Amino acid sequence: MSNPFDKFIHFGSIGNENIRKELAEKTFASLQNLDSSLDVSNEQTDNFADAIHSILNNETMRQMCHENEDLSEKITSDVLNFANKTKKLIDKTENPFENERNFLKQFEKTTENAFENDWKQTKDFISKIYDKQVLDCDFYEKEFALVKGIAGQARNDSKVSFDSVKEHFTEKWGELLFKKQTQWELEIIDRERKKFCEEFYKQIEELKKLQEALEPFTNELGRLWDMSKGGFQRVNFDILKRYAELLKNNKSLNDLAEMLGRMQQAEQEYEEELFADIQLKTEWKVESASKSDLIGVHESDDISSLLPSETALLADPTTQLIFYKKFAEKKLQTFEYEGRTLSLIDEEFQNKRQKAKEDAKGPFIICVDTSGSMHGTPETVAKTLCFAILKIAIRENRKCYLISFSTGIQTLNLTDLKNSLDKLIDFLSMSFHGGTDAAPAMHEALRMLKTEDYQKADLLVISDFVMPPFDELTQQQIIKAKENKTKFHSLVIGKSNNPAMITDFDNNWVYDINNPNTILTLVKNIYGI
Repeated sequence: MSNPFDKFIHFGSIGNENIRKELAEKTFASLQNLDSSLDVSNEQTDNFADAIHSILNNETMRQMCHENEDLSEKITSDVLNFANKTKKLIDKTENPFENERNFLKQFEKTTENAFENDWKQTKDFISKIYDKQVLDCDFYEKEFALVKGIAGQARNDSKVSFDSVKEHFTEKWGELLFKKQTQWELEIIDRERKKFCEEFYKQIEELKKLQEALEPFTNELGRLWDMSKGGFQRVNFDILKRYAELLKNNKSLNDLAEMLGRMQQAEQEYEEELFADIQLKTEWKVESASKSDLIGVHESDDISSLLPSETALLADPTTQLIFYKKFAEKKLQTFEYEGRTLSLIDEEFQNKRQKAKEDAKGPFIICVDTSGSMHGTPETVAKTLCFAILKIAIRENRKCYLISFSTGIQTLNLTDLKNSLDKLIDFLSMSFHGGTDAAPAMHEALRMLKTEDYQKADLLVISDFVMPPFDELTQQQIIKAKENKTKFHSLVIGKSNNPAMITDFDNNWVYDINNPNTILTLVKNIYGI
């Protein structure tokens, strides 16, 4: 199984492959576990450890990622990508200390013979960029003079002393140069981190808003994270929040949505399954070596169990040969004993039982009346219920297909929320108008029922049903679809509907707009159909 961060690990710019692997794993672990920290050093990670730790120190993000592996992986990839891009930027940027590095490398190669000329250039260069308190060239000049004999005080170990002074000087200089180089890189990293976080945290907050609007599902967050990169600008969070609040405050619509979500569970099919059944059975186990019970007489050579009559053969010298012959042939009359113990054994046999078929919950097809007669409260109810069913579909990983109809139809496949959320927003924002013709919507729904993705869909029509009944051909197609175990449900909004229209549905529910908090009731019970 491949690591989700393989690209960064094998081809990244930071550190070596082992360091990149450790950085990726610990970044992911820090997001998954609230009490985990990024325990890697700046030196190993080319100065990026502190920056990444700072990025991950966002409580909202950590709470959302906690135990959400998909989202944690995607955010880890984005953070590692930030580090990789910034490292490449540093490598491409002209290094302001390159000239000084060249001077240092050149002086590291100087010999005693070339020292005086190299030292003059080096001293002039260093004096311009470092204060005497930081790097005192006069001090080192005196040390070099001593070992070189410039002051007339040449030492016997001059070569060793010269290399020692040069090494001390270049190490001091190298440390100062490394600090400047590191500080320069840290400033670039921090600048890029701030730019990254400005957009990154904005995406986190917007994803949080979407999570709150679409509660209680959370598993979709990983897929929605990709959408956050520019896609959230099309999302009207106010409209989502509005319908989330409407749904929260409308118990009857919530109940109906959950009821529709469970409807298919109540229609479980059963199949016969064979299974191995084991029973414990008692059994007497014979132990021939034991002499607990006398069960008879038999022929053997067991001297200890001889009958008295056989022992008498030995008493008379004339019959002793008969005894030995019977002994050799194992034909002596002897008592037969048998020991038995009661034991339990497993006896296996096949049995049959009824088992509920494990069938995934089917998808939803929702037909929504968007005609002018639905304007106002019916429109709000229809949109709110669509919103509720969509949440169930996402939570239970069920496909959802929306058909809106008035004089024509519009369709929206809500299976891929990432690519259809903006269209859902458009639907929730639209105004209902136009005439009513439900037939094209039902034809589209029946067509979708023949596709592989929607073969076992539950179909819901939301309308005031102020319309004529379906034609005979459509009714026959509905009957045929029911034979394929499709359930047809309707939500009747208001009491102005055509009773003949709803006879084609398996379950019909009425929503009284004058008393929305009452429990939804079956229309069949009201009209006696």
